[in-house]
Amino acid sequence: MRNVTKRQWISAAVVVLALIGIAWLYHHIDIDAVHDRAQRLNGWLVFVLITVLPLLGFPITIAHAVAGVKFGMGLGLALVSVSILLQLLISYGLVHLFRDVFARRLKKVRRQLPKGANGPVTLFTVLLPGVPYFAKNYVIPVMGVPLRTFLLWAFPVHVARSSIAIFFGDKSDDLTPGRITFFVIYAIVITVGCGWAFRRLRSQLQGPQSKEDDPKRGA
Repeated sequence: MRNVTKRQWISAAVVVLALIGIAWLYHHIDIDAVHDRAQRLNGWLVFVLITVLPLLGFPITIAHAVAGVKFGMGLGLALVSVSILLQLLISYGLVHLFRDVFARRLKKVRRQLPKGANGPVTLFTVLLPGVPYFAKNYVIPVMGVPLRTFLLWAFPVHVARSSIAIFFGDKSDDLTPGRITFFVIYAIVITVGCGWAFRRLRSQLQGPQSKEDDPKRGA
């Protein structure tokens, strides 16, 4: 127990509270009615919204859960993967059009980032806890990371994480004990895996530094 950090306790508490909140919502909301309404929504409109709104700061988990409700696991994951790719490309383009604006607004996030090769630093940023999805996608191009490196390192992690919310959205109208158990184990595995990778990267990069990153670093 001595090896458990304060942040890990906080993360565990957040997970427990989230599960309690989900259980409360599940018993106080007509989930079948929510799914019926979702099926009547225009698919193209839902896709546009789950792509555009997270660029403006809308919670990405909610957007992906909506995709699961509307499209199901298979099609939902495929469409969310496309939306994530578009978000990364749009984020990269916006930063290069308004670099000074984004650099000023993301100064606080940049102070948390280490100095190192573009690839590991990109992965470190994507895994960084407590930083919103949209801020991560904007700060990486601000650091001068090439587009190819940005996509290769950020895209698969975002897609892997999105599958948790999509799966929950898809099965939210039929949460049997077995599915709840699978969902919790699945979420824990991905969360622990991301946490382990983050700790390894942090140790390899010798912790966050406040120095400005060199845009000419190797990928």
